[in-house]
Amino acid sequence: MKNVNIEKLQNKVKSLPLSSGVYLMKNENGGIIYVGKAKRLRNRVKSYFDNSPKNIKTQIMASQVYDFDYILTDSEFDAFNLENTLIKKYKPKYNILLKDDKSFPYIYINREEKFPRVQVVRRPKVSKGLFGPFVTGMNVYDIIDCIKSAFKIRRCNSDFSRVKKARACLHGELGECSKPCVNAVSESEYNAIIDDVCDFLNGNTKKIRALLTEKMQQFSDSEQFEKAIEIRRELSVIDLLDKEILTDLIGTKAIDVFALSQTDELSDFNVMMIRNGKNVGQINFPSTITFDDVSEALTSFIGRFYASAGALPKEIVCAEISREQADLIERLFEQNFGVNVKVTIPAKATKLHLCENAKRNASEYVLHSQDRIARHNKLTREAEIELAKILKIGNVSRIEGYDISNISGKDSVASMVVFVDGEPAKSEYRKFKIKTVEGADDYASLAETLSRRLTRLKNGEKNWAVAPDVILIDGGLGQLHAVSKVLDEFNLNISVISLAKKDEEVFVTGSNIPIALSRDNVALKLLQRVRDESHRFAVLYHRLARSKNYKSMLSEIEGIGKLRQNNLYKEFKTAEAIMNASVGELARVDGIGEKTAETIYKSLHKD
Repeated sequence: MKNVNIEKLQNKVKSLPLSSGVYLMKNENGGIIYVGKAKRLRNRVKSYFDNSPKNIKTQIMASQVYDFDYILTDSEFDAFNLENTLIKKYKPKYNILLKDDKSFPYIYINREEKFPRVQVVRRPKVSKGLFGPFVTGMNVYDIIDCIKSAFKIRRCNSDFSRVKKARACLHGELGECSKPCVNAVSESEYNAIIDDVCDFLNGNTKKIRALLTEKMQQFSDSEQFEKAIEIRRELSVIDLLDKEILTDLIGTKAIDVFALSQTDELSDFNVMMIRNGKNVGQINFPSTITFDDVSEALTSFIGRFYASAGALPKEIVCAEISREQADLIERLFEQNFGVNVKVTIPAKATKLHLCENAKRNASEYVLHSQDRIARHNKLTREAEIELAKILKIGNVSRIEGYDISNISGKDSVASMVVFVDGEPAKSEYRKFKIKTVEGADDYASLAETLSRRLTRLKNGEKNWAVAPDVILIDGGLGQLHAVSKVLDEFNLNISVISLAKKDEEVFVTGSNIPIALSRDNVALKLLQRVRDESHRFAVLYHRLARSKNYKSMLSEIEGIGKLRQNNLYKEFKTAEAIMNASVGELARVDGIGEKTAETIYKSLHKD
């Protein structure tokens, strides 16, 4: 993997200064593929192009470098800051990237508010009154449900600086709220309730457990067994909160523990979060990038992690960084955030044990990821190679799938989905409203759709100029022939196949006999995924085309009021984006959560 420009690069390295700065590695097209910082630029950049030992991923990256730029800084700390900024700006291929939308939920109580609310927030702009974050293994909305069941907190967004209401809301009438809106509770009495909530969120579960147990018994005695079962579920959430108590750290407010594990092919940064003496969860950040300098990699990762994280910890614990790098991180917090965060490099006792746990978690994640990546490659790249052999063509990188959706010929629409390297490329999906076809004529509708798509390809229109290697049609020989005629008109050499759903038969142009593929053939599984996705996208667009008022579709879903509808539109911007969102994407919207997200998804996809 020797770089053909090695002599040119080595000569350029000789002119680099020994001062601190940032270097930007570029490929032959001028694209930035890696950004790094250095205390001594010449020494650091030289290491990429000399004969020193390097891991395989560093060798691959170095072999692709055509040129490099550099920016001098006054100090290594300034280089550290600039590196974070440039990685965020350019998103280089060989830097591990943290998504800006990676945010974790917190519970926020504003004690300066009159009759404070208990709210879930992401990307908080304050540090006071925050509890969390709530990461893997713990649903923040389950905790909110426990709080609502045990404590009579207000659930409304009423402005208490205005005139009081004449009567309480339904929650107040049912005894689920202390009714501050009608002066049923004083500020001091309500603040005492909030004190109990904060005490619970700080780790003392004794009172909430007693209140929920008493309530469960009352429901059981009155034979309200469904409500009693719900309270029992909430008690199990309390058990989960009590599970990971670290007695040696009780009273410690917030510690984040970092570790890195890697093989020749994969790496994983593990972040373990300790809050009030409890392990509240961990997050893994896997990557196909590996690192020669673990200390430098961890330092860079930590700096970028807190650029998008919410509340800051009081202490960072990491056994794999140098004291010099730890000092850089401490300066980062002091100068960029105005807070003092201690960075500890433990040598013994509890904190070293935490680092070992984080390292073990990262190692297990890498081990499982290798199996998952192997399965993923089998269903994607290996499936493409197998399909290319079946079709006797050189390459199958881009597959476009088409389907028609209508009801009795009305509101006919077509979908175009795109798979690149075996995976959905959703930004390239397109939809068509059928214009020239009357009634339910799928053959003519497909012909119109392909003609419009290929005309745009021929004209080189923006976002339409990439030709597919394979076009897949949902249907049998009739649909295949309709599309093949269109391709003949455009004189394009693109493989066209159809997949009949009943028997999963694969038809190709030039033959009326289907290709026999076993049900576990990876190429067939890839075609099925493309076919099913084109069908899903066509049905969703058809539902959207039929709906005169899309918001009414959301309002028909139980539990989706105006506030949640507005939050969904604020996050996704369009109705189509909401329909295409996954359960996980829906759950990240403020006020939604996993249960409600599943309800929304199932309701929108029930066809």
